[in-house]
Amino acid sequence: MRSLSGLESDVARSSWTSMDSSSVEANSATAASSNGERRPAKRARRSSQVAGSSSAAAPEPAAGSGTDHLTPSSDKALEHLSCAVCLSIPEDTVMQCQLGHIICAECHLRVCIEDKPICPTCRMPLDPLNPIRNVLAEQTIALLPAECTNAGCTAKCTRGTLHTHLSSECAYRTAVCKYHPLGCKWSGLQRACGRHEDRCKKADMPGWKLLKKVEQVQEAQAAEAKREREAAKADALVVAMLSTRCRNLEVSHVTLHKCSAHEHVASRPAHLASAAFQALGWRFKLYTVHDSASGTYQVALQMRDSRELPVDFFVVCGPGIRDVRPTSVSHIFGRARDARTSTPVTIAEGDAAAALANSDSLVLRIGIADRRPGRLSRDFQGQTSYGGGGYGDDDGYGEERDDDDDDDGWNSDSNDVDDFDDDDESLYDHDEGPPRRYR
Repeated sequence: MRSLSGLESDVARSSWTSMDSSSVEANSATAASSNGERRPAKRARRSSQVAGSSSAAAPEPAAGSGTDHLTPSSDKALEHLSCAVCLSIPEDTVMQCQLGHIICAECHLRVCIEDKPICPTCRMPLDPLNPIRNVLAEQTIALLPAECTNAGCTAKCTRGTLHTHLSSECAYRTAVCKYHPLGCKWSGLQRACGRHEDRCKKADMPGWKLLKKVEQVQEAQAAEAKREREAAKADALVVAMLSTRCRNLEVSHVTLHKCSAHEHVASRPAHLASAAFQALGWRFKLYTVHDSASGTYQVALQMRDSRELPVDFFVVCGPGIRDVRPTSVSHIFGRARDARTSTPVTIAEGDAAAALANSDSLVLRIGIADRRPGRLSRDFQGQTSYGGGGYGDDDGYGEERDDDDDDDGWNSDSNDVDDFDDDDESLYDHDEGPPRRYR
């Protein structure tokens, strides 16, 4: 049996053990509660420190600094999408140079018609035959926000959907009554168009009035078809002139500028005149005349050399010109003063003529065909031509060159070319080129 003293020592040991465990638990609970109370405070202090450091690193912009209005849709924030020529954001097709500088389609066409087309930013050459299109820039521009231009509309659109919205979706766009072909003159907002059409008086028009309106519409359509046929006829005349036989044919790119007041064509003052240009071996000059009485704009061709020459010539518009209609003329130039200028022919009427009359310059392209009889020019046949300009030595209309037996090594029946001694300098006149026999 244990002694009493041993039992007392065991009880004391167990009591001390329980007291130690309870004190440890109490201390741990106290530490946990104190940590739980301190952690939110530490987090709050850390967040305030981070906020203070960020505000110190990036101070707020001062008033009037100009950065508060930079939005993704502003032109200043999208300078990399602006055209390098007109400095505006392209609306439709976007072109680029070899290094990626953006040019809108209109400016690209205007730059490519120059003698040496180059990018205005990097000065790299542009290839008009192989233009480079920037599809990524087009898609990016199409996603930019845009506002409807109709007053009162608050619809949110993009540049890509703005055209469809303005043409068929906007309730604030200008519309006309569906009975407009019958004579209804109502015009207003699209949102009110339906209400008007429900009570439009033209809907109850009697049959005889409807028939009259239909006849008027048909007459207008017939007049428009006639104008289209006349335009097609002018194109057909130009094609026919190019297709028929001629001794030679040359096309020239001519720029006309304002001329002095003393220059007249057909007893009328000329409006624009070109510099003298070479065609078919002779000099010509192109004039334009504005006939205010008839409201037409006309063109005339003048031969600067005094000789008799039957020609056909056509005039078409140059690059960027749309108001000029094609025209073709047959004329025989003569040695007399009055025969040196062709009769003026109309190239524009009405508003188009008035617009051309107010212009200071005009770009046209003229093709001149030599209608003299005789064999075709070597240049026209794609053969090498030696010697002087023009047609050689023939002096007048209908005269042929006096070739010995028509044997010049080109058109003879034999494939043999006459032999000659290369060392015989007497065959050549160094001032006039090879002798006529070998031209």
